[in-house]
Amino acid sequence: MSLNFRYHVLKSVKPYTIYIPQLSKSTLRVLIQVSVHYIETKKSSPDVLELAINKLKNAGHEVPKNFCELFTMVLLIMQIYLRCPKGVVKEQELRQCLIDDLCFTDACADDLTKVLINHRTTLSRNFAETKMERPKMLDMQWRINISLGSTMAQLDKPTIVLHFKLNNGEHRTLELPLSMFQRLRFNVATMLSELQSLQNRPVLKQF
Repeated sequence: MSLNFRYHVLKSVKPYTIYIPQLSKSTLRVLIQVSVHYIETKKSSPDVLELAINKLKNAGHEVPKNFCELFTMVLLIMQIYLRCPKGVVKEQELRQCLIDDLCFTDACADDLTKVLINHRTTLSRNFAETKMERPKMLDMQWRINISLGSTMAQLDKPTIVLHFKLNNGEHRTLELPLSMFQRLRFNVATMLSELQSLQNRPVLKQF
């Protein structure tokens, strides 16, 4: 198996394994559909996740408490796999990584592995095309949102609201609980630190 693949899986996806006990086979199949939609289109709106949740409810399945986190986890796995050259990560190796490193059940690991292996060519093409076409951010503004409720508990749970201006003229708004914003801030800081380390390598100073 590509050490690069396993490294990125452990680094990016491992934190989400605390939500794995909530992942059923029916939930995974809906999450795969939503992730494929994200890969094949230029944007993923909250409406798509809402439709996925309604699909689970209408089928009589319980919606996991951390459905959005599980979606992020599945999407990350698919993106990391699709970034690897074809044939580098073997089918059995991928399955074992899902089971041993991420604590997937055998049934869930089989489902996700079959989708990635059998539809690799189409997913890779769509992933490459949409990755190039995604709009870029021109500006960002932020504010702290505090709800004035009747209890102190509501005051203790502020959210961070981010407003993005994109180069295609669109505006996006993202609201995050403070804990998730702190995670985002940490991941961005880590990424910037790693980029700085790469720039300091002698081989890159030649360019």
